[in-house]
Amino acid sequence: MEKFYWFCECSNCHQGRLIITEDITNNRLYLHCEECEYGWLNPLDIDDIEKGFLTLLEEFETRNPSIEDIGQYNWLDYAKNSFVE
Repeated sequence: MEKFYWFCECSNCHQGRLIITEDITNNRLYLHCEECEYGWLNPLDIDDIEKGFLTLLEEFETRNPSIEDIGQYNWLDYAKNSFVE
């Protein structure tokens, strides 16, 4: 089982969770909606839909980061919630 960290509800679809995801191709984190597949590179921009992107149209590899990885990117403030799957 794997632990996932998420920030808040998606401001685009209002249904999915914004899960912290690591883009290992570009060495960065982003918030990824589990429902509508929308993403944001900056958590402070989630209320601005135009600053987001449809992740399905991007070409990069991802992985689920550990809490230690999230801390290395200085995103611990955004790892407010978690679930195990």
